[in-house]
Amino acid sequence: MASGNNRRYAVVYVIIAVIIAAFVVRLVSLQLIDGEDYRSQSEQRTMKTTTIEAPRGDIYDRYGRVLVTNKMSNSIVIQKMRGKSDADLNAVIKNLYALADNTGFYVSTTFPIGLSEGEFNFEFEESEDAPRENEYAWKDKYEIDREATAREAVEYFAEKYSVNEESELTKLRITATRYEMELRDFSYTTDFVFAENITMDMITAIKEQPAAFSGVEISEGSTRDYKYPSIATHILGRVGKISSEELETLRSSGYTMTSVVGKQGIEKYAEEYLRGIDGTAGVEQTKDGRSVSEEVIEEAIPGRNVTLTIDIDLQQEAEKALYETILDIRANAETTDEGKYADSGAVVVVDVNTGEVLALASYPTYDISTFSVNYSNLVNDSARPLYNRAVSGEYSPGSTFKMLVAAAALEEGIITPSDVIVDKGIYTYYKDYQPRCWIYRQHGLTHGAETVVEALRDSCNYFFYDVGRRLTIEKIDEYAQKYGFGQLTGIELPSEEHTGVVASPENREASGGTWYPGDTLQAAIGQSDTVATPVQLASYVATIANGGTRYKLHLIKSIDDNDGNNILTIEPQVMNTIELSDETYAAITKGMRLVVTEGTGMEAFKGCVVDVAAKSGSAQMGRYTNGIYVAYAPYDDPQIAVAVVMEKSGGGSDAAPVARRVIEQYFSGEIEEDELTEAGELIE
Repeated sequence: MASGNNRRYAVVYVIIAVIIAAFVVRLVSLQLIDGEDYRSQSEQRTMKTTTIEAPRGDIYDRYGRVLVTNKMSNSIVIQKMRGKSDADLNAVIKNLYALADNTGFYVSTTFPIGLSEGEFNFEFEESEDAPRENEYAWKDKYEIDREATAREAVEYFAEKYSVNEESELTKLRITATRYEMELRDFSYTTDFVFAENITMDMITAIKEQPAAFSGVEISEGSTRDYKYPSIATHILGRVGKISSEELETLRSSGYTMTSVVGKQGIEKYAEEYLRGIDGTAGVEQTKDGRSVSEEVIEEAIPGRNVTLTIDIDLQQEAEKALYETILDIRANAETTDEGKYADSGAVVVVDVNTGEVLALASYPTYDISTFSVNYSNLVNDSARPLYNRAVSGEYSPGSTFKMLVAAAALEEGIITPSDVIVDKGIYTYYKDYQPRCWIYRQHGLTHGAETVVEALRDSCNYFFYDVGRRLTIEKIDEYAQKYGFGQLTGIELPSEEHTGVVASPENREASGGTWYPGDTLQAAIGQSDTVATPVQLASYVATIANGGTRYKLHLIKSIDDNDGNNILTIEPQVMNTIELSDETYAAITKGMRLVVTEGTGMEAFKGCVVDVAAKSGSAQMGRYTNGIYVAYAPYDDPQIAVAVVMEKSGGGSDAAPVARRVIEQYFSGEIEEDELTEAGELIE
């Protein structure tokens, strides 16, 4: 029995010995025979986790036509390499710029200094109210003297990054890129995207010269693809690399310094919907930065899709009409000032029964696809193409304000539709201030006896001087508030929309001035301190047209996920309801209709496909006169309201052709999708 057990133990011992021997042989092989090879491979390869960028959601017009989507592109990525000095990194960057020059590719950074005609210049977007505010804030952040020149600022950063180049352009380029790399947290774990959407020529050149581009990789991803790059630019906005200030707010939502965010327009407003959820991948790399393998750890989730209220055909016609009408005004200018310098404007089209914005155009505009390339020119352009005049521009409404005063006077019992006021040319109620009616000032004539309907038709200042005085500034302001003046319309461009100003004793005193009785007369004809944005004017006229319901304006119609499931639908939202009698509504709208059939709008709307009601306004702004035109159609069944502003045009009637063109486009026109206009060009 003992002998049998001994044999079994012997077998077990033999098996154990064989296993141990196998381990020993393998260890000898790994450590002594092949050890050097495995050690070399281990030293040459590293593993790191990278982000899989989630595609942003698409943006569509109201009929489902794609306005913005994504396209696949290749990017140049710089990876931080161990043992490499500043000089080594600077040399790689210099080689990349040389390659970009040879292939005609543009590289952009957020470094706020450019080089023009041998001089370094700051390139900050500054507001008129606070010039140099952004420049000073930037200098303070980096502890640079506020009065330091652009050249001194470049030298400061060049020294910091050990950039020693005789060529000023090369010095600026390397310095700007190193600045951007630092801003983007460039490190062993965070790569830097040097350029996006690169050409195959660049890819080939980089792969053929590995020594010159040490640490440079080609990465595949997606970029925004704007189907109408010069159309609806001020609505759609743009995306860009996140700033440190934006990251402070968005870090908790998963953003990093490598994130791309909406910078303006709908891209910014709908960021939380358009942005997807990034995924992650594990990447094995060699010591020189080449990727050997990649494994997806977590898939990226695409962003949601946004459908807008705008009609891209109508939007295109609005922009084209602005552009061509400005050219016509300038070509036909008869005096030095009136019309000769017309260079900008805006038009807004609104559904009067929902508040949906069907078109919103600002001119000059720009090509979003070349924004980075042309950034310096756009920022420094005196015509301010980046400025969204439709929501930010504040203009005196002129005589378009008279419908509001008429409504207030009728509702408050100051006048009735049949009351008559005789225009005597000069309004002499006050001894120290006696303004003149426009027809007396220009032609020495008067309008004679006028009812409110006729006064609207003829835009009789005398009539509204008297009505405004009796109504009082307090009542004018009360109704101005009801119609939305001095308030935001609610449109989804909150960082750009201005509130305008309503003329009042309080506002005048707040700015250090004094209100005089005569100021009420000017306020009654839309002058004095009152200014409004084109979107406010469109909202105002829509409220008149529908009988007194002021809707919140909106650009977003709905939001859906990638499977077509609805996430959010924007319903009409009432901001205010103005109770108007049938008599008041009839008087105001009839007066606006007579403007088109008997007044200043006769020529502009002759033969129009639909009956229109309208009102023009002219506002003196220094040596120039802005033209304002508001309208709605059809007259007997209002559907859309239009507001047009033409800067330095000479008068309100000059803006009428734009209103007609968008109205006719809405009711009968068609534009082929591929018929892009020249509206994106800037007037020289």
